Amino acid sequence: MPKLHFTGFETGFGEIAPRLAAMGHDIVIYCRRGSYPAHMRLPEYKGVRLVYVPSPGGKNFSGIVSTFFAVVHGLATGRYEIFFFVNVGMGHHAALCRLFGHRVVMNVNGLDWTRAKWGPLARLYFRSAARSAVRFCNELVTDADAMQQFYRQHFARETKMIAYGAYIESSANPQLICQFGVEPDDYYLIASRLIPENHADLIAEAFLASGSRKKLVIAGGANYDSPFHRRLRELEGESVILTGHVDDQEVIRELHCNCFAYLHGHSVGGTNPSLLKAMGYGNCIVALDTVFNREVLADGGMFFPRDSAALAGMLRELETDPALVASLRRKGPERIRANYTWEKIAGQYDDLFREVASR
Repeated sequence: MPKLHFTGFETGFGEIAPRLAAMGHDIVIYCRRGSYPAHMRLPEYKGVRLVYVPSPGGKNFSGIVSTFFAVVHGLATGRYEIFFFVNVGMGHHAALCRLFGHRVVMNVNGLDWTRAKWGPLARLYFRSAARSAVRFCNELVTDADAMQQFYRQHFARETKMIAYGAYIESSANPQLICQFGVEPDDYYLIASRLIPENHADLIAEAFLASGSRKKLVIAGGANYDSPFHRRLRELEGESVILTGHVDDQEVIRELHCNCFAYLHGHSVGGTNPSLLKAMGYGNCIVALDTVFNREVLADGGMFFPRDSAALAGMLRELETDPALVASLRRKGPERIRANYTWEKIAGQYDDLFREVASR
């Protein structure tokens, strides 16, 4: 897809789709028209055809509405062997395609009904969409073994486990971090969407309590206000730096490659693309102790509980153990090479789509 400000699965399928096209698949991706200025609405990208559909509804409803338009367009004009959806919130859309006799595959992309940013009605909708996806999709894809087990236990449904990928990169222009008032190896980094379940507030409180002389850079933005965001602004100061959203991927790379350690507080979902990216950059990673983070990192990270005092103690320990820091920095790229290359992930989707199409 045209390069813009997307993260997560949008970036992931920007990597996977061209590789599938090179393997002989004829792929069409539907894009939200409102997310792309007119000059960026390319008709094709690396062998993938792009169709832009209306996306009204604001941040809460544009995904659901634009996907509906995409489904209508696809049913009316496309001769597709498979309809592929990403995000379990599109379960009802997938059911519509299935009722019209099409094969349907969905990457569930997490447990959206558990996210703190959604109210009761939205959570009810996501839960109902999940049940619809479980009932109607020919195949469901989960991005972690633990997520596969969740669907087996809670929905009695088997899924295909296919994770995401990442590149292994190193610093090329460290001067880019100077704009944030930091120097190499002199700061911790958080790079994520600023939403409550990513725990940037807990991490910032722990960092300040640790007494570290380093700084904490929080690179991420939010498109709404809440007590969580107001708390982050209260913690901002000389040692805690809020950069806002950073579009430039070269700057993101340099922030990662030059930080002392990357602090990962994500608590919801399976294999997290931001965590894979941090591993590929060779970060020393300290992650929230969840079954998903342990699955991805294995012995390549340190794990903290949801307790700021405990995390503060771990940061003090880390700063006195350079051998541990160096060891953790080596392990991330090793795991990417073994388990999370884009070539491997695209190959798994190729096998899945060919198998479903042959039925």
